[in-house]
Amino acid sequence: MKKFILIIVTIAFFIYPSVCLSSYLIKLKNGSTFITNHYWKEGRQIKFYYRGGIVGIGKNLIWQIRESDLPYVKEEPQPAKEEETKSESEYKPESEQGKEIKLLTHPEKEAFLNEKMRIATEIKTVRAAFRKAKAKNDAEQMQAEAKTLRSLKTELSRFRNKVKTSYGGVMPAWWDSQM
Repeated sequence: MKKFILIIVTIAFFIYPSVCLSSYLIKLKNGSTFITNHYWKEGRQIKFYYRGGIVGIGKNLIWQIRESDLPYVKEEPQPAKEEETKSESEYKPESEQGKEIKLLTHPEKEAFLNEKMRIATEIKTVRAAFRKAKAKNDAEQMQAEAKTLRSLKTELSRFRNKVKTSYGGVMPAWWDSQM
C-alpha cells in the first residue's frame, strides 16, 4: 500500500510540477508584475531571477509578493542569428519608408537658427517688461505685454511648423539643442 501511495505522489509531482516548484508573483506599486521561481532580500532591494538575469527592485516600490499558481518559465538567452544584410530602407520605420527627408544646406539652417533666436530674444524681453509692469501694478501695461507675448508664442509655433515641414515632417535634432 505504501508503494502505491508513493507511486501516486510521484506521478502527481510529474503531472503538476508547480506543486514541487513554487513560483512567486511580484506586484509593483505601478501595476507591473513579475513571475519568478526565487527571490531574496539584499539590503534595501528585493532581487529575483527574470529573463535569464537578476533584477533588483527597491523594497519601497513593491506592493506585494505572493506565491502563485502561474508557472515560472525559464527563458534562456538565444544566440544571435546571422541575418541577411538589409538595405537601409528596411531599417526605417514604416512611416518613414518611401519618404525622402530634404536635407537643408548650411545657410538655410543658419537662417532658421537666427530667426528662432530673434523670436526667443523678443519673448525674453517681453517677459521682463511684463514682470516690471506687474511689480508696478500697471494693469494696462501688463495686458499689452501679455498680448505681445501671446503673439510672439504664436509666431514661434508657426515658425516651428515651418521648420518641421522643411525637414519632411520631422523636427531636426538641432532645434532643441540650439538656444
